[in-house]
Amino acid sequence: HEFDLKPAGLARILETAKRGGFLLPVVSSNVNFSAADDRDNTLEQAFRSGLVKPYHVIVKDGIRIGLFGLIGKEAAEVAPFSKPVTFGDPVETAKKMTSLLRNKERADLVVCLSHSGLDPENMSKSEDVRLARAVPDIDIIISGHTHTPLREPVVEGKTIIVQAWCYGLWVGILDVALRGGAPVLERYSIREIDDTIAGDPGIVA
Repeated sequence: HEFDLKPAGLARILETAKRGGFLLPVVSSNVNFSAADDRDNTLEQAFRSGLVKPYHVIVKDGIRIGLFGLIGKEAAEVAPFSKPVTFGDPVETAKKMTSLLRNKERADLVVCLSHSGLDPENMSKSEDVRLARAVPDIDIIISGHTHTPLREPVVEGKTIIVQAWCYGLWVGILDVALRGGAPVLERYSIREIDDTIAGDPGIVA
């Protein structure tokens, strides 16, 4: 729902978060702006100023983790207020991002944050499964969009795909190890979010 308030509305949200000191790293790799229509100019400027980046690298204990974000084809079709913004092909974008992260950024682990999704009734035709097949250099896909309550990871080739339902009902906890430079799935668990977990004091107040 990032585009429900149109490109200018999303630009205002990003700018407000920055002014308030609340803007976490935001990645989006396949957003395209119109050269002929100025309705997306403020959002384009927000991207150009670095409020949204095509990728982000986190270094933990000497391990370089590269993350990039995609909006899938079905998700793009149900985002009518995004116009004149368009979205590049997820597979072609993913190929460029994985190459950049592996070769330029020397990422040990490549993670795709995907708003594409899964179809548990026909997993082989899911957008994120097809993405994993087409771009096997992605190590992990954190899937979204389809609100799938996935209790076990889907492994396509060497790519691990997870999705923890929707609306903050679950948190998925994925543990991987790097062995010989390749990620190995160690364990995956679901933590249900309920009243046994204390709320954040500031938000509760």
